[in-house]
Amino acid sequence: MSILPHLGTRERLFVIGAGAAILLALLYTLVLDPWRAASVRLAQQIVVAQRELQELQTLRQEYHRQKSAVDRIHAQLTQQKNFSLLSHLEALATQTGTRHTLRSIQPVASPPDKAYDEEAVEIKMDDVLLEPLIAYLFAIENDPQWMRVTRLSIQPRPANRQLLSVICRVSTFTPKEGTSSLTAATHRRRG
Repeated sequence: MSILPHLGTRERLFVIGAGAAILLALLYTLVLDPWRAASVRLAQQIVVAQRELQELQTLRQEYHRQKSAVDRIHAQLTQQKNFSLLSHLEALATQTGTRHTLRSIQPVASPPDKAYDEEAVEIKMDDVLLEPLIAYLFAIENDPQWMRVTRLSIQPRPANRQLLSVICRVSTFTPKEGTSSLTAATHRRRG
């Protein structure tokens, strides 16, 4: 039933060539092209996955840095037992030469928190120069007892612009019993 033996040499070569061309076209369409497209798609996915991996590694480093900072602060907070914020701030004012400018130091009510007890104090100062004020604020922020200036308002005095009126709020925290640094950080973020 084959017609190939009945064809001339030239026609036979033409039929065989056409069959080979169709076979190559089918091979390319059904095998090579999908394989190449899949290869390109996989290469793109690899690039995306490498970028996401880099982002995850960056996030991991940031997480460890933040966790280390939280652990360090939590350790500081748990070590500062028997600490009076009012008297400590007065002592720092004496050390930095700003005691005479203190108008008042008063405790301030703080919102409740699940992980920490906050003790906050509002300090009002009158006729303070900029340099001693900076020294006082630096002493507060860098004291071994963990304290932070959470609010600060500075106004120059109308009569003498070199002298400043200052209102600031200083806070310190104490971890509640049974609170680890990790659960404390989680509660702070949610709150």
